[in-house]
Amino acid sequence: MSDCIFCKIVAGEIPSYTLYEDDNSRSFLDIFGATDGHAMVILKRHGATIHDYTPAELGQLWGSVQKVAAAIEKAYATTILSIGINHGEPQGVKHLHIHIMPRYEGDGGGIMQTLPGKKLENNDFSGVAEKIRSHIGK
Repeated sequence: MSDCIFCKIVAGEIPSYTLYEDDNSRSFLDIFGATDGHAMVILKRHGATIHDYTPAELGQLWGSVQKVAAAIEKAYATTILSIGINHGEPQGVKHLHIHIMPRYEGDGGGIMQTLPGKKLENNDFSGVAEKIRSHIGK
């Protein structure tokens, strides 16, 4: 879809801090993330909702979520994550996507919009991406 920011990222028209990529999916940092290490995972083929994909494609998506989640847990030494799906977003990005956010014991987090987390203060997105990438598949 020509006006979709995520499709433009997949096409290489917009740069991103890629964490993981395979034939069907891609994960990258959310540069407006709620926490340091906040990642998103998408299927490369455009779709706004889960209904736009086959069960096999959704399985591939969740397999990628699992890989990235494991890497984030290792990179941030936590076993607590908030994982959420944006399905049929009426505003903003109209491409199905999964958010993965590292959390910590006692961080006071709850629903995703109110996560206090540990925000990235120095905008070292390249460093954060490398930190997570170094744990993919381990």
